[in-house]
Amino acid sequence: MKKMTTAGVALVAAIILAACGQGTSTASSSDTTITSTTDATMVSSTTQEEASETIFTGTIQEDASTGNDDTIQVFLKEVESVQDDDDIVKSFQSDGVILHVPVAAFDGEVTELAKGSKVQVTLQGLPIMTMSIPPQIPGNSIKQLTIVAG
Repeated sequence: MKKMTTAGVALVAAIILAACGQGTSTASSSDTTITSTTDATMVSSTTQEEASETIFTGTIQEDASTGNDDTIQVFLKEVESVQDDDDIVKSFQSDGVILHVPVAAFDGEVTELAKGSKVQVTLQGLPIMTMSIPPQIPGNSIKQLTIVAG
């Protein structure tokens, strides 16, 4: 009797382990397929985002300030589109936009970014932005900031 119970328990354990092993391999092959599809989609969307740029101008509302993370905070009003295939600038026109510009994206001194100065901003791809009023754009979406004469 003891031998039969031990054999039965061993058989049940073997069946359970075999069933668990088959389920895991099937799930992992499905996960691999999904991951591959997702990666291909991300590659194509990343390439598309890099190809598009949004360019707009705006007037600085208050003197720019430096942040503690190597960025310059610039608050723009009177925003006008120069190149905007994705209609992003429409969301800035009524309330303005706050930019967190990386120091490397601006060739100049922070003191040049004074209230009333007009600047041109180039965004790379489809930018990340907050849904706040006014919207805010982080540095990794900002390609370049330049002062415009006049």
